[in-house]
Amino acid sequence: METSVATTWHNPGQGFLVLPARTPCCTAGLEEVPGKEQRIFRQILNRDAALVLILMGGTFRALPGEKLRARRTGARLMVDPTERELAAMRAAGPKAGEYIESLGKTDMALFTVEEFTTLIQVIVSTYLEAKATFDVNNTWDDIPF
Repeated sequence: METSVATTWHNPGQGFLVLPARTPCCTAGLEEVPGKEQRIFRQILNRDAALVLILMGGTFRALPGEKLRARRTGARLMVDPTERELAAMRAAGPKAGEYIESLGKTDMALFTVEEFTTLIQVIVSTYLEAKATFDVNNTWDDIPF
């Protein structure tokens, strides 16, 4: 991950620091923060759901999620979906909606483990079926022959 905009921080002993956009960082879990700092960060994160805990330059920070972006380098390479994959995703949406409607629940937090697992199966199987379907009238950019 990296910051998407320049950020300003205050460090005791160093004063204010301005870090440029694209400063490397990684998301962190609250359990990684030591002792007293963990309690402080828990309060900060509970106050604002838009904040994300990050580790940047050996220091934990809380930063709004929109100021982060994934780096497109190394093992974290993110590949944009092809047109065929996007079409398969669009096909999976209605099937997922039908399944959710059949449950009569709209709050996913109330799903049982079995219901949530079935939802994932519906989405993945529909996606894979749609992606495997080939219409000779369509020209897909990801067919290698």
